[in-house]
Amino acid sequence: MSLEIPAVSRRGFITLATAGLVLAPSTEALAWPRQCITGLPASTDKRFAWTVDDGGSLTALHRYIDLLNDHPNLRMTFFVISDNPNWKSVSRRLLPLVQTGQVQLANHTKQHRDLTELSDSKIRYQLIECDKFLRGTFGHTARPFYRPPYGEVNSRVTRVAEDIGFSKAMLWYGSFGSGAGVKSSSVLQMATKWIGDERIVIDHANSMATPYVFEQIMGLIKSRHLKTVTLQDVWPKTL
Repeated sequence: MSLEIPAVSRRGFITLATAGLVLAPSTEALAWPRQCITGLPASTDKRFAWTVDDGGSLTALHRYIDLLNDHPNLRMTFFVISDNPNWKSVSRRLLPLVQTGQVQLANHTKQHRDLTELSDSKIRYQLIECDKFLRGTFGHTARPFYRPPYGEVNSRVTRVAEDIGFSKAMLWYGSFGSGAGVKSSSVLQMATKWIGDERIVIDHANSMATPYVFEQIMGLIKSRHLKTVTLQDVWPKTL
């Protein structure tokens, strides 16, 4: 599945999605290179990928881990900013979930910089340093999966990333709009809109907006007869 969003600023798209104002994808203009991945391939199973970025709230990260421990069939992919100390803080609790494959850790760069504004060498630095952190802390490489900060990506970024083993630029089909300051009721509304078969949905662990409606989201997933998958479940890789 592929998705093209309007060629307004992609950072602006993130802002709108966080505010719950993006109502539907558009195919009117190119904003992401065609090789970027925004959805899952067709399958006989009804499935979607719940992906969670950033980890700016330590309290929220612990609640996500609680949810995963309470629901062993729930699977998530976390996109890690390696300079964010919260990932080190939760590493002892998170590691067993990574080791069983219930959680996948992927690369969201070292410092969450707009890669399109960086030189080739600095793009490599952002991705390689995050991967070093994941290897050293969790014993796993993120390759080939990465998510460009703000969804800002172009053909040069994808080429540089692919040259160092990051061949899968993972974007998204829909958003929970779960930024800081967003109400949980808005998150639930967005989750209701976007959770569906073959979709990659973006969430952010930067506040308690999503954790406060976890149980309602789990009920939504059950009512739609969906299962969650990590990206590695869909695109297996060799560690």
